[in-house]
Amino acid sequence: MKISTMKFAVGAALLLASLPAAALSDEIPDNLKGTGELVTTTGGGGAFDDARIKAWFEPFTRDTGIKVVVVPTTNAKLMASLKIGQPEADLTFVSGGEVPNWIDKGFLEKIDYSYFAKETLAGIATEARGEYSFRSHTYSVVPTYSTKKYPEGTKHPENWVDIYDVAKFPGKRALPNCGNTLYGGLLEGALMGDGVPLDKLYPLDFDRAFAKLKQIAPDVGRWWGWDEGGLAPQSLIDGEADMGSAWNGRIVSLQKQGAPVALSWDQSLLQYDDWVIVKGSANQVNAAKFLAYIARPEAQAAFAEAIPYGVVNKDAYKLLPKELAENLPGAPGIAEKQVTQDYAWWSKARPDGKTNLDYAIERCQAVLAK
Repeated sequence: MKISTMKFAVGAALLLASLPAAALSDEIPDNLKGTGELVTTTGGGGAFDDARIKAWFEPFTRDTGIKVVVVPTTNAKLMASLKIGQPEADLTFVSGGEVPNWIDKGFLEKIDYSYFAKETLAGIATEARGEYSFRSHTYSVVPTYSTKKYPEGTKHPENWVDIYDVAKFPGKRALPNCGNTLYGGLLEGALMGDGVPLDKLYPLDFDRAFAKLKQIAPDVGRWWGWDEGGLAPQSLIDGEADMGSAWNGRIVSLQKQGAPVALSWDQSLLQYDDWVIVKGSANQVNAAKFLAYIARPEAQAAFAEAIPYGVVNKDAYKLLPKELAENLPGAPGIAEKQVTQDYAWWSKARPDGKTNLDYAIERCQAVLAK
């Protein structure tokens, strides 16, 4: 997810003054309380940053006394600051697919799980607790459609097979562009649309995927980029497209505003971001305390209620309203319909030294340019 320029500080004094004393928690372990600050990066602004402030940053400051400061830096700039030994932040989050690159460059500290309560760790899957990373949240690329074109009660696209079937569902599509091959799930969607089952998806068949994309290209009304996630649902609202793909959070947020858009979880692609503590940062202990704090079921549930992204701690489902708990990426009942994006495969080097992603983007640009 894109990190853009924005700056704000969540100060302990200001927050404590603005919250009622009754809101202060007596249940936070003493080992999570402290002083000083924690410096982290922006998350792209909008609903996502609002959710982080409401569910995580403000309560963490309130309950521990540690101030959260958010600085206007991108992960690329953060990497540059690490190369000269002057990290601009203590903590950031990156796509799960980017973690191996950070590790290879020696830019990360190991996560100190000694700050996590045993009952907290018990609710978190092993794969979410990496040596150098801790899962932040999950989200999904989902099949989506306009409810103006397909009103409730009528037959509508339900999966990628339908999205790619122009005879059964004529109309324009909104699909990720070549620069958004990975995070937009462009090739995975094309292959599932061509009939590849979820458990046979990886390794991706490039020839088959690009043949399908070339076939659908004349019916695409909008190619959207990874920093243009809002254009996917907006194209449905504006009539540029009748169906396509989008991130689930975008669709749900617009639905709440009454927009004529809908999604399906069938064949959706599960993705995730990870928190990482950067090498040589000044507040590593506070960063570890923060991760232990937000891993708790209460904090996970608060985040999901603030924005419809999937939780990391399964015990959070017990604290969520039933309707919400049953409509989150990776939730029971939905996970069975999804496939998790294989970031390791995408970052794997080919014989020529290029990664599968490098090759895919180059070939995509060549195929769709014709």
